[in-house]
Amino acid sequence: MAKRILFISMLGEQEHFDPSSFTSLCPSGLEKDWVVDWHGPVAEQYDLEMISVDICRGEPLPPIGHVDSVILGGTMHIITEDRPWLHNLNNWLQAYRKEKKPLLGICGGHQLLSTRFGTGELVGRHNGTLAGTCTVDLTAMGAVHPLFKGLPEFPSFHFANYLHVLPSKEQMKGVLAIQQDSPAIAIDHGANWYSCQFHPESRKASWDHYYSLIEPDYESAYTDSHHGQHLLTNFFEISA
Repeated sequence: MAKRILFISMLGEQEHFDPSSFTSLCPSGLEKDWVVDWHGPVAEQYDLEMISVDICRGEPLPPIGHVDSVILGGTMHIITEDRPWLHNLNNWLQAYRKEKKPLLGICGGHQLLSTRFGTGELVGRHNGTLAGTCTVDLTAMGAVHPLFKGLPEFPSFHFANYLHVLPSKEQMKGVLAIQQDSPAIAIDHGANWYSCQFHPESRKASWDHYYSLIEPDYESAYTDSHHGQHLLTNFFEISA
């Protein structure tokens, strides 16, 4: 039987994310569907069945025992907000953490893991919003880490964030990559939990469409040439 890898979408409630504006990416316009459409076939190559939920729209998280690996997506919300789905997610993750099963937190997921399951601090970026396809610098640990296996010395990924994590001294031991004024772009949290500030699950088309709605100046900042799929494939291999 194939293992199940769960994509948790927490992109946004209706006030921040209207799926009807994103039907060019998939018929439903929901992130949970376009991510599975894009990456599910690759996961299948590792005998992983990719499933998804949108917790911002009231979909329940599955029982822990029905999940073998997790990708926690980004969010248009701030992870410190007082929202029921964030509290439910935190409780679910606390239970999931005890199983020591693989998890990859992305952007807001990275921020949540680093601050709620560690002692990192969430602050505004000194240089403001980072939006575009940018390279990262791998640390000595990152250069030999399974998550970055087969990637070049300076891999490139899609970014879209104005907040970032300042890691604690303990978290610094697990930093896998840095970028400009951000000292913790990717972290190994131990017990098969990893996180990254960038968006390996995304494509240029998703950002071009998103920023065409809110900030057209950023549309030209993204390229189709990036290493996101390679990193996700590495995570699939870890999860298999």
